[in-house]
Amino acid sequence: MKTIQQRRLMRVIHLIGAAAIGTYIYAPWREIGWFTLLMQCLVLPSLTLTGLWMWKGHKIRKKTAITSPRRSGNVLTSVSDIP
Repeated sequence: MKTIQQRRLMRVIHLIGAAAIGTYIYAPWREIGWFTLLMQCLVLPSLTLTGLWMWKGHKIRKKTAITSPRRSGNVLTSVSDIP
């Protein structure tokens, strides 16, 4: 997945979660037990993770990237090349 697509997906998830929290605050649904549990176990953690990923995702990707070892121009081809 490209970075721009990933960022768009994170934004959509974040906006849907924000709408759910707004509904929880301003609607009378806060008295419904399953909706409160949904907010606590699904929406708030997903908002936290997507927010952190949008904020610091570039640093996380940089630290976890697998890099190939750099090759130097001085490669020994045999034991007789050792000075």
